[in-house]
Amino acid sequence: MKVVVKMRGTCGEIAQGFFRGEPILITCPIEKFSTAAVSDEFCGVDGLGSKSKKILGEVLKIFGVKNFSFGVRLTSELPRGKGLASSSADMAAVAQAVALSLGKNFSPEELGELCARIEPTDGIFFDSVAAMNPLTGRLVKKIRAQEKFQIAVFDYGGAVDTLKFNRRGDFNFPALDDEINFALMKKSALANQKILFKRGLEDLMNFAEDFGAVGVNVAHSGTVAGIFFHADDLRVEEKISAVRKNFPFLKFLMLTKLAV
Repeated sequence: MKVVVKMRGTCGEIAQGFFRGEPILITCPIEKFSTAAVSDEFCGVDGLGSKSKKILGEVLKIFGVKNFSFGVRLTSELPRGKGLASSSADMAAVAQAVALSLGKNFSPEELGELCARIEPTDGIFFDSVAAMNPLTGRLVKKIRAQEKFQIAVFDYGGAVDTLKFNRRGDFNFPALDDEINFALMKKSALANQKILFKRGLEDLMNFAEDFGAVGVNVAHSGTVAGIFFHADDLRVEEKISAVRKNFPFLKFLMLTKLAV
């Protein structure tokens, strides 16, 4: 028996704030994954961090399992502490893989509630861009992207401890409108500068706009920024090189796609 579950990471968030009085974030799912495998071909746990081990225990408790005889392995393409939803992807992948090995299945909403018990979650278990409450995992609304996008992910360096970060009391996120667009993405990213400053962000936005990028988003509790390009832009590699030359303090991490 072997069960394998993959969960997407994110490039930060498209926006974060309040919608009709409720805290929400708008997810930015990408084509990079955490992968959990549960099997009777190996034993023990491998690659699980403290949060993934905690959710493993929660899942076994939910299903009344005292002696879990299968092995659990976790691998990830997502760097830690960058705002790429590595913890959420890890936890959701482990939870679903273990559930499936027991003949059970979590809905996306159930995964959201389960992950949010451990820390504010990124909504990667929904199958497209979504507005969701990171504190409860509740889906507010699904959002249909108007087109496919490439995303060049850049890193400002360092790492953010999300558990510690979310204990802060100085958040002042903007109110979000019903319409989700790139103007909102820019507004949210700039508002977050008072909470988690990113050097040269406005300059980066202007530079990206000048060479035809669609927009720039950030990880509101992480260290990355994403430059959005149209899917048919054939000069993306050239433009990435230009960013690296003009913003040498940024490290290029990856070119990926918005999952829609």
